[in-house]
Amino acid sequence: MLVAASLLLRGGDSGDNTATGNGTGQVSTLLDGIPQDGAVLGSPAAKVTMIQFEDLQCPVCRRYQEEGFPGVVEQYVRPGKVKLRFVGMAFLGPDSEKALLYTLAAGEQDKLWQFSDALYANQGGENEGWVTDELLERLADDLGLDYAKLKSDAASPVTRQQANSMAAEANQRQVTGTPSFFIQVGDGEPYQVSPSSFAPSEFATILDDALAG
Repeated sequence: MLVAASLLLRGGDSGDNTATGNGTGQVSTLLDGIPQDGAVLGSPAAKVTMIQFEDLQCPVCRRYQEEGFPGVVEQYVRPGKVKLRFVGMAFLGPDSEKALLYTLAAGEQDKLWQFSDALYANQGGENEGWVTDELLERLADDLGLDYAKLKSDAASPVTRQQANSMAAEANQRQVTGTPSFFIQVGDGEPYQVSPSSFAPSEFATILDDALAG
């Protein structure tokens, strides 16, 4: 399933939501010990960057998170060969926007990737109001985040500007669906790749080719 390209985030409060997440609340250990800096996961010295355009409310993004992401992390990110850069999009509705702002805020505490992983594990139906304050506080507690700081950072102009910059990048690269993937070798121009599935072998072919280039 592909979804339409994003728009810049609007200002103002996204409002309170009422539904609850459906995940187990378990904290993944997949990312333990891997360096991250804001939206980037992996060694700064990695030659290849894979850029991931995602909407945290997108069910196909969740499927990538479950099927493809773990293999990419274990085979390429953890060994320091590839780093990942998260580019969040928020066009499916208010839950997308709220989830994105809190995920970017978690980056201020070096837990963006853990927070996005936890949100995917608790993903509800599109625009059913599943991104509640209660869910966000529970996930923050599970991950050892300072929730008061997280909430403050999520509401800050700096975080909204970061989200808007990501939306602008998605528009500039003509991203028309999520998840979408781009590869950047060194400081070169990113190019789009289209794995035919989320099987680890699909990403291995793409990343091995980039590493050999």
